[in-house]
This record gives sequence, C-alpha cells and structure tokens, in this order.
Amino acid sequence: MLLHDSALDRVRALSWADFHRIRSDPAQLVVITLLPIGMMAFLTPIDKAQLRFSAGYPHANGVEQAGPGSIVLFAFFITTLLGASFFREHEWGTWDRLRAAPVRAAEIIVGKSLPLLAFSAVQLTLLWVVAFRVFNLHSKGPIAAIGLLTAALAVATWGFGIALVSLCRTIDQLAIMAQLGSLALGGLGGTIAPRDTLPHWAQTLSPITPQYWALRGFKDVILDGAGFGAVIAPCLVLLGVGGAGALLAVFRFRLSHAKVGRS
Repeated sequence: MLLHDSALDRVRALSWADFHRIRSDPAQLVVITLLPIGMMAFLTPIDKAQLRFSAGYPHANGVEQAGPGSIVLFAFFITTLLGASFFREHEWGTWDRLRAAPVRAAEIIVGKSLPLLAFSAVQLTLLWVVAFRVFNLHSKGPIAAIGLLTAALAVATWGFGIALVSLCRTIDQLAIMAQLGSLALGGLGGTIAPRDTLPHWAQTLSPITPQYWALRGFKDVILDGAGFGAVIAPCLVLLGVGGAGALLAVFRFRLSHAKVGRS
C-alpha cells in the first residue's frame, strides 16, 4: 500500500494502523486518564486550605490548583505511548519493512504522532470536563483561553515525546526518562504542590519547566480572571518546547537507527 500512494496517503495509512493498535490495547490510556482524576480528588482539600488561607483566594474550593496541576502533570505521561508506537515496530520486526518502503522519516513521525495527539486531545478534554462538572471548577476567565493553552500543552508534550524517541535507543530508556522527567519537571513546575509552597531554590528553577508556564497561564485565567493576553507567553513557551522537540527529531531521527523494544 505504501509503494504507490502519495505522502498524504502514506501518513494516513501509518496513522490508521497506529490508531487501531492503541484502540486494541487502551489500558495505558485508561490509567493515565483515571490517575489525574484520583489526584484531583486527593489534592483538592489540601489545595483549598492553601488557596484560601495562604494565597489570598477566600472563595477557592481547591480544584483551581488541583485540577490544572493534575492535568498538566499527567499530560506528559502520554509521551511513553508515543515512544511505544515507534519501538514496537522494532520489537515486532516491522521496522525494516518501513525502511524498504518509499516513506520519509518525516512522514513516519507525523503518521505515528497524529493518533497520540488525537488521544491526548480527548484525554485533556475529558479531564477538564471532569474538573468542571464533577469537582465544580469555576473559571473567572474565558474557557476559550483555557482551551487555547491546553492545545499548546498538547504540542509541548508531543515535542517532549518525539525528542525522547530520537534520543533513546531502548524503550526502557524512554520509559524511565519520560516518567522520571515528567515527575521531576512537573514537581518543580508546581503541579503537585503549589509553586509558592516549594523551597526557594525550586521556585527559582521552576520557570525553566514547561509545566510552570502552563500552570501560570491556567492560574491567571481561572483564579485571576485574566483573558487571552495572559496565555500568550505561556502558549509561546509551550509551542517553543514542541518546536524544539521537532527540530531535535529532524537532526537526530534516522530510519537507519537501531531501536530495541522489550524482549
């Protein structure tokens, strides 16, 4: 099928194949969707006290911090699924067939990325719906600004994932770097505990993380009632992270690179 199709058809074929693979084994997607919901429930009472008595938001119910924090933290965990879609081709011995077909590296990256971007969009949307409907989140600012920032967050997570695919030789390396990186950067950025409660050194370093910028934008909109102007800088940073990941993939990702799946 890949021998005579156009570039668009080849990307579509790769995307459709990966879509069916993910749909046939949705366990990981279910887990990374349920875990942030559980985290919201656990952290909301704690964050309620912090927001009301320390941060100066007397009417906050806690989910204003717990919701965005949980969503941003677990958004980056989808990078492990992106990596798996590449490494499985090596594990199953089908990578050489892709290399033999007239498919460019960029087409493989796009084709394998689109299903995960779609699932990420569904996951993030569902989590926001739960935050608003189940945990009674109220935003003082426009919901559309939250949506715009969430889209930029999805691009950042994709850039983080595709960079790891390009750098890692084994799926175990990718899983460790993705999970530890997501937890470390997420904690530093204020996803687990509010940034104001972190040690001074952590508060100083937190702006180097994309998670910090995402949370800053969500806080400005949800708690402070800011509009689209408040999410411009966070969106640019998150899109820059995605762009940096794509640029790294351009220089590092090669069809000839050997990858090792699970034995």
